[in-house]
Amino acid sequence: MKTQALLSLLHLSSPSLPIGAFAYSQGLESAIEHQLVTNEQSLMAWLEPLLAQGQASLDIPMLARCYHAWQQHDLAALQHWQQILLAYRETAELVKEEQILGQTLCRLLTSLEVELPAEARQMSYLPLYAKAAHHFGLDLEQAVVGWLWSWLENQVTVACKTIPLGQTAAQKVLLAMMPKFESAIERGLSLDDASVGLTLQRFAMLSSWHETQYSRLFRS
Repeated sequence: MKTQALLSLLHLSSPSLPIGAFAYSQGLESAIEHQLVTNEQSLMAWLEPLLAQGQASLDIPMLARCYHAWQQHDLAALQHWQQILLAYRETAELVKEEQILGQTLCRLLTSLEVELPAEARQMSYLPLYAKAAHHFGLDLEQAVVGWLWSWLENQVTVACKTIPLGQTAAQKVLLAMMPKFESAIERGLSLDDASVGLTLQRFAMLSSWHETQYSRLFRS
């Protein structure tokens, strides 16, 4: 990887990217509240199906399609895939997260003088992440790695704040999950259009319950 591409990857996957992703737990806070995730082992049990069935079945193939659409300047394809993506964000909080992060990323890219079409103001997070990756010269697989690392690091950070999970245990989880990226990426990039999508019932239920959780730190 060229130095500039590596720096761009680190930039896009950094938790300091000012889009507010740290404010969302994607259902993990609810899982902790219901005592389904209480330690290093149960956190792994939570993350593994989300990577193998969630990220690999939806986010990775959607990211690939949006990336190729930006390459081809195909706004109609971007709008089509965004509609499907939002339909698979199974709860109100997950839809809002996708939309609000998209708005903040759009403002950031505009401030960085990235050329965006007028339609970008209505785009959600994943399509705009694909735009940023394409703009900064990342190839598709690099973009997917950055996306997965951002997701994983944020989930582990949520666990550290909420269980709370110790820093050493957190590092063990990160190291244990990283080798699983390769198979998730291979599967996600191989899916045809008819195979894209997910149904994670427990994940959707916990995300829904979070909407009425009495006390919470996170927005999803």
